[in-house]
Amino acid sequence: MYAILITSRKLHHYFDAYHIAVVTEYPLGDILRNKEASGRIIKWAVELSTYTIDFRTHHMMKSQALADFITKWMDM
Repeated sequence: MYAILITSRKLHHYFDAYHIAVVTEYPLGDILRNKEASGRIIKWAVELSTYTIDFRTHHMMKSQALADFITKWMDM
């Protein structure tokens, strides 16, 4: 989560302009939305809440890639 925070600070112009998708094995989205989080996590969550960040698991990305592949080949 700290890496996402530092990246958002350095590349804020990209985070402002685009919808960001973070693919991870860890439940970072749940941690950021937890109302009982500790002090640093709350500060990071407030700072990252200004951006549109979507946290996805590897499984979702793999299934989406398969669906896109099938759709692409069905059109031909």
